[in-house]
Amino acid sequence: MFHLIPTTLNIDFLKISRPFVWASTAFVALSIVLLFTMGLNYGIDFTGGAEVQVEVPKDWDTGRLRETLIKGGIEEPSVIRIEDSGRNEFLVKTQVKDETHANVGEQIEKALGASLKAGEFQMQKVDVVGPQAGAELRYSAIISVLMAALGILIYITFRFDFRFAPGIVRALLFDVISTVGVWMLLRREFNLSTVAALLTIAGYSCNDTIVIYDRIRDFTKSHKNMSIYDIVNRSINLNLGRTVLTVLCTNFVVVSLWLLGGPVLGDFALCMLIGFTISVPSTIFVANPMVMYMEERIHKKEAKAAAKGGNPKSLDERRA
Repeated sequence: MFHLIPTTLNIDFLKISRPFVWASTAFVALSIVLLFTMGLNYGIDFTGGAEVQVEVPKDWDTGRLRETLIKGGIEEPSVIRIEDSGRNEFLVKTQVKDETHANVGEQIEKALGASLKAGEFQMQKVDVVGPQAGAELRYSAIISVLMAALGILIYITFRFDFRFAPGIVRALLFDVISTVGVWMLLRREFNLSTVAALLTIAGYSCNDTIVIYDRIRDFTKSHKNMSIYDIVNRSINLNLGRTVLTVLCTNFVVVSLWLLGGPVLGDFALCMLIGFTISVPSTIFVANPMVMYMEERIHKKEAKAAAKGGNPKSLDERRA
């Protein structure tokens, strides 16, 4: 059988994991600092505003439409061409105040009507989110990510045991926070599509790590003479081909969405592309070393208890 990466591969991943753990911790810390200093570039989903899809004459471009809207009293409009519609359509986004959000569609229609005749342009869609609703959506987005992390923690604890849960949650948080950090550096718009992408990344990260954890659990039962260090290393090596192939195949699809999905799917796909790529090193160098750390910590506690005359379960008994 053909293997992209030989199953006989024997890389000491745990030996080289420490620098990556420190680097990942530093980047997470930087991302958190940026979150409170630079801040996210929130979309109208979270700040409140209007999103209007309009069709204008073929000779109009982004600059001309933006200039027309500004002259018509629309403050700082964001104008994006919809490339795949087959018509000269644009997506106009603008923040609005409480007293104006009800008639923002009329304002844009009036601004266009000052330069175009009736029938030369068409309002395809008008979506408006008030500032209060935006704040509620922002709060709900934070809660949804935290609930996802908690649910995964509970699932891993019951499926395996508590030794495995910290590693997978640590990797999950690293993937999500690092993706948010890159998103801030790129100054991309943070909206509900981005939150959906982050939740997808969390699930993907969990699934990728679980496969290696299954292998570790099997080895602890079938190779009782192997140290936990060797078991973790062997499990990573055996699953490395699957990890790489999975992310490559997934990213092929995501890149297609990014390139061909237009403004609606573009950011959603780009966010997933960043997160899925980050999840590969985090699965190997962040999640798995935590299993060894937890095992060694438990072993030390058992040794202390035994020295005091206790009779706890030994490592081998827990593996049985």
